[in-house]
Amino acid sequence: MYYGVQYYPEHWPEDRWAVDADMMREAGVNTVRMGEFAWSAYEPREGALDFGWMERALAVLNSRGIRAILCTCSRTPPPWVFVKHPGIANVDAQGRRRVWGQRYTVGLAHPEFAAIAERIDQAVIRHFARHDAIAGWQVDNEVGSGNDCWCDRCLDAFRAYLKEKYETPEALNAAWGEHFWSFRIGDFAEVPRPAGNPQLDLEYRRFLSGLNVDFARRRVEWIRRLDPGKFVTTNARNYLAVDTDARALLRPMDIPGFNHYPQRTPEMTIDLYRGTRGRVFALEQFTRLQHTDAGPGWMRLWAWLGIAHGGCGVTFFRWRCCRWGQEQMADGLLPHSGAANRRYHELAHMGDEIARVGDLIDRTRPAARVALALGYDSRWAAEACWRGRDLDPALEAARYHDAFRRRNVTVDVVDPREELSDYRLVVAPRLFLVDDATASNLSRFVAGGGVLCLTAGSGVVDEFGKSFAEPRPGPLRELAGVEASDLAWLEGKAWPLKSAIVQGLDNAAATLAADELHPLDADVLAQYADGWRKDWPAITRRREGTGHVLYVGATLDPAGLDAWAAWMLDQAGVRGALETPPDVSACVREGGGLRLLFLLNRSDASQRVVLPEPHEDVFTRATVGEVTIPPVDLCILKRETAAEGR
Repeated sequence: MYYGVQYYPEHWPEDRWAVDADMMREAGVNTVRMGEFAWSAYEPREGALDFGWMERALAVLNSRGIRAILCTCSRTPPPWVFVKHPGIANVDAQGRRRVWGQRYTVGLAHPEFAAIAERIDQAVIRHFARHDAIAGWQVDNEVGSGNDCWCDRCLDAFRAYLKEKYETPEALNAAWGEHFWSFRIGDFAEVPRPAGNPQLDLEYRRFLSGLNVDFARRRVEWIRRLDPGKFVTTNARNYLAVDTDARALLRPMDIPGFNHYPQRTPEMTIDLYRGTRGRVFALEQFTRLQHTDAGPGWMRLWAWLGIAHGGCGVTFFRWRCCRWGQEQMADGLLPHSGAANRRYHELAHMGDEIARVGDLIDRTRPAARVALALGYDSRWAAEACWRGRDLDPALEAARYHDAFRRRNVTVDVVDPREELSDYRLVVAPRLFLVDDATASNLSRFVAGGGVLCLTAGSGVVDEFGKSFAEPRPGPLRELAGVEASDLAWLEGKAWPLKSAIVQGLDNAAATLAADELHPLDADVLAQYADGWRKDWPAITRRREGTGHVLYVGATLDPAGLDAWAAWMLDQAGVRGALETPPDVSACVREGGGLRLLFLLNRSDASQRVVLPEPHEDVFTRATVGEVTIPPVDLCILKRETAAEGR
């Protein structure tokens, strides 16, 4: 396993490097991530390239058995680049040029930036190619963050993109709706900047996302050509970031990477970026946050949580708190003084554990029979529509994910167009945009005997962001056996539900948003219990062979969602890893004839868990039938298995 920290040798005196490297080695660190903001250190003046300091840093670290993940660095140019090439700066939606004192203020479609960025990134890759101290490469950092641009040149590039995609103005008019507010173009040069037109906004977001994905893909190609055999990764951000299709960004990477700050994002974040790949790298792992009070044990426990969900590596952000700059009071494992502290001792504690069981973990992967189908197109389309931010499908997905995880069910988060045949239950939360590929894929899944669940606000628009002429859920109407005539916001009210079929839904409630449902050939599973919606359908089911299509016409409150998740899992024949106390999570990784069971206690009290069969504690080697987990701690158990995979 890769176990380490983010390190900035350029921040510290050179005589400190050996001290840091010795401390890292003593804590079990075998990997550092470096270089994403190093352009000004590599090239303090134009043409004056200096890689010697990084070579010396790599040598100091490698002599202690520590290898590096080296980053390309072009999205944060030094000041001299902006002075010489002011046109590289991007422009915000109000037409204001971004100030270069911040990071990521460049426009990726600006020709002068593309040229100079290629020059520095290729210089770094060529210089350090085949360096024994480098284990792998990372493409820049948080690609997509801050790079949106609305300047004239980006608008011209967008128009060229539209011409290539639609070929004729008539095709664009037909796709977007040619009549509304006199929006009929006769030439692609007439397409304006995005300004509240949902179809235009959706397409511009696709265009900007494509720039970010292409930026990363080109660097993956350079690394593979110039330094073959090294893995390549990059780090996706907070799951709420929608500027870039993270799946497309991570697709060319050998290992998908992400930032793991559990207080900012739900547990679903890990599974979103892992997807179906079976592994994921926490390239930025929580140490501390300025506004978060995390006591002893939490840094280690949250890192183990990522590993339990499929992590193949973790690098804590960062080795030492900065003494300057915008992140002066932000994250850091060591304090500003660089002295050992409780977080350092936690790092060492976990480092010893990784050294003892890392090989076992590397043999295994999570295996899911449940998936959440979450597409970036749906997120962009919902955001582009009126009040769309309230209906971000990711928010609904996170609620369902939490309900499944409370039952210790492993969940993959996939694109709705991906192969689904390995799953028994697929929930497509608020599938706002449905294209032909999505509709066909979901139909195949149901025809194969799968259980599909759709939720309120599904099938609203087509691939262009245009509302369907047919009743919602559009192309999924016949599959679901239900029509939705309206989608209403419930304005903070809680509408009670009733059900004679789904145990636990009585006294639960609908919140946030609700469809008005009209069953065609679907059965009613739950109804509203009060108000003007009384006795109206709230949840329906249509059977197709051995498959089921469920439609939840409302956002369920926590009690209702827990009851509903339990019922769906029962219908799909899926069980969690085992029953645990509410504050204990159970995650399973399997492979190579081995099953690893992670039990994580997220409470300040000891917790007892009874096992369905004896397991071996990987640390004590004792065979146990039950375990008591100390507060803010975990237990990892193993047993041999006869079969692998799903």
